[in-house]
Amino acid sequence: MTSFQCRMTNGERVICTISKVVTEHQTVLCLDSENLTLSHRAPQDASRQTLAMRWSCAPGLLLLVTANGEWPEAGSAFQRGGWTPEFALLSAIRQQGEKMALKGFGHPNFLTAEIDTGRIFTDRTAVSDWERFTLVPVELPANARWDDFATQFAAILQGRKSSEQLLDALLECPPSFHPALLDLLGDLLTAEALQAFATLFVSDLTRQDNPITQKCARLLFSLPTAKWLAEGFGRLNDFRQGRRLAMQRADASFDFMGFKENMRGKSVHCRGAGLLSAARRAIAPTRTLALLATARDEGLYLLEWIAHHRRIGVEQFFIYTNDLTDGSDAMLRALAAAGEIIWIDNSGAAPGRINMQDKAYDHALMILPEILDYRWCLVVDLDEVVLPGADVDYCLPPLLADREREGAEAIAMSWRVLTPNGHLTWAPGLSAERFVETETHPLIKTVFRTNLFSGASAHHPTSRERALVSYMTIDGERQKSCDLTDHDINFAAKPTINASICHYHVRSLEEYVWKFARGENDNSGVLKDKHFRYNNPGIFDLFTTRFSLDGPKPGRVLADDIHRGMRRLLAIPGVAAAQAEIESRFLSQSVAFVEQSAQIMQNDDRIAADVRERWCALVDEWRELRGHKREMI
Repeated sequence: MTSFQCRMTNGERVICTISKVVTEHQTVLCLDSENLTLSHRAPQDASRQTLAMRWSCAPGLLLLVTANGEWPEAGSAFQRGGWTPEFALLSAIRQQGEKMALKGFGHPNFLTAEIDTGRIFTDRTAVSDWERFTLVPVELPANARWDDFATQFAAILQGRKSSEQLLDALLECPPSFHPALLDLLGDLLTAEALQAFATLFVSDLTRQDNPITQKCARLLFSLPTAKWLAEGFGRLNDFRQGRRLAMQRADASFDFMGFKENMRGKSVHCRGAGLLSAARRAIAPTRTLALLATARDEGLYLLEWIAHHRRIGVEQFFIYTNDLTDGSDAMLRALAAAGEIIWIDNSGAAPGRINMQDKAYDHALMILPEILDYRWCLVVDLDEVVLPGADVDYCLPPLLADREREGAEAIAMSWRVLTPNGHLTWAPGLSAERFVETETHPLIKTVFRTNLFSGASAHHPTSRERALVSYMTIDGERQKSCDLTDHDINFAAKPTINASICHYHVRSLEEYVWKFARGENDNSGVLKDKHFRYNNPGIFDLFTTRFSLDGPKPGRVLADDIHRGMRRLLAIPGVAAAQAEIESRFLSQSVAFVEQSAQIMQNDDRIAADVRERWCALVDEWRELRGHKREMI
């Protein structure tokens, strides 16, 4: 094995050895530089060499290093955006003879090399033959700067207990190494040390009078994602200084968050994001429950929805909207000015395929500091309300406290689906009084510890740092596999009892059509020119088969409290006028959308004849109720 003697600034001498890792199958361990996955291959099949580095100051640590190409000699190659290797950390545990077992650094299970497949698994709890590896000598190119990097990384290892020493050690490394090294800190440091280091960046990074701030800026701006990360750190600093904003924007510079591939895994947009996540985890909440939602042209339901969730214990609402046409911007502005909500205008450039909901959730959980003041974050839509049980006086926080004592970080509640109850038209009144429950559904919604997650999907939180989390149902049972990457996590094994989600998926005919005229959040981009649009022809059968069904009205138990809460909201200056304008626009605009639905379906041969007949018959009934004639539309 190649060895270097590293002379540290404190005079200490540290020995670094470099080798390759060989499995029991005489294959070599490989780290893929594109996705940082491990595999093992025959030496002649390994297109790039993966090297293992060990230091005498950290004998149990093994650093894997790989790159797309040989280590260059010219110093200019290592500047910002230049040549960089990728890294992965392993724990090395001595076995008999010259063998060793390997684990992901800080993880409990062993690596195992599956014979003949080239796959490496990380789920072994004991060591047998295929969990044993050997370090063997390797020849290095004469012009490679391995000795320089060996000394630089030894300084990083020695600086782990001091944030300022660690900062200095990182800055001694080539700028092109910084993205990969900063990502490595999540594994290398303890949670407490990582938070302490990340907190150094929570400052005004433009200041020139603070040496630490200047160093943080140098390190941060060596990243390709520096601009949005600096925004996140700056907003945390504003929050720490007591500055709060009731109305905000998530403009086009954050549109990249609307593409899942940009915010997961090892995307270039994720480089350094773990540092911002760690800084956000260091914020101690002072309140209990916030609600995060996205909305477009759903002003009809806003006051009832807010009043309902205030009643069950929600303390603040973070509402993202984009491209509004129904007049609800005036209502949102009035509610935000009164402190009832925090409103974020999510309108951006709206590129094709963008998912505005994903953009909103990731922006909230990576950029907004105000949401961190709330221990729990509930994510529901404007057609969903949470209904806890009578034994907790229909309040959610007591149930959250019970589950948190049991270790829950995320808590699932299942759907109760409500349907039209024979309504063809919208009319003033609560959804809780107009519509009926006809079925339960295994899909879930989740409330989760706000500062532990870096994003969310419609049904569960997401994280760059962890796949496995402590995930329970509101009834205290384990939620599926607790693996956030498992699609099955979106579904409950059985309906939840202590709290559930009343999902007003199918309201009246014209409200149903209005919903699809807003555009589906289906990765087809933002529907700027509103018109009736659907992807799945099953929406017609769904409505017509449930239109006349009867059932209970579970949300009506809170009707008096909701009405009281709505009267309070309507007394806020500007809210009543905005509500009247929203209703007026709905009544005038929805007519065209209903007529479009009847016309468009005639040309869709995917729709069964009997479904088309039932839908058109309902449209005829709707025309009579609204006083319209077909030729007048």
